[in-house]
Amino acid sequence: MSNNVIIVGGNGFVGREITMQWANRFPEADIYITSRGDRKEIQGAHLHHVQVDVNNAQSFESALYGDEVDYIITLTYGSQDAVKTVRDFAEKHNLKAIGNVGIQDFGIPEMADFVSMKQDELKTLQEGPVRVANYDATVIWSKNRNDDIGKGIKAGDFDEMPPVSVEIVAEQVIDRTTKAWRS
Repeated sequence: MSNNVIIVGGNGFVGREITMQWANRFPEADIYITSRGDRKEIQGAHLHHVQVDVNNAQSFESALYGDEVDYIITLTYGSQDAVKTVRDFAEKHNLKAIGNVGIQDFGIPEMADFVSMKQDELKTLQEGPVRVANYDATVIWSKNRNDDIGKGIKAGDFDEMPPVSVEIVAEQVIDRTTKAWRS
């Protein structure tokens, strides 16, 4: 089993952690990290950076070789086109699973639009025949997170949504996607 993976959004906060953990667990696996920009946050022998916009299904297909991968993890948000590209790519190439990070609904009015958007994305992924491995997170944190969310967590702004560490999110997404507990 090759355990090759495409990580859509792999240069972001959560994507970098998933990439590092995947590389540690499956050192021989090829990891294709996609992003719209030319960021190459993590380097390694089996890490391949692919600059492509997942909103463009034809470009995505041309840039990647689905027959060489087993899994795809999507860390996109806010674009049904991107979600459909991932779902359709996974189906076309008979991937084993799609990994996805959703969000828990704590009934916080300020989060309602984001929660609804993530739920719609999950439904779209689940419309295809490929198994979707979803992990619903709360606010994702790290002691090194210094953006507005990280500052808000440290200030207690998210206490009603207990933060979860990025390491746990990555671990859960990988476990659920690969069904690691079966090995």
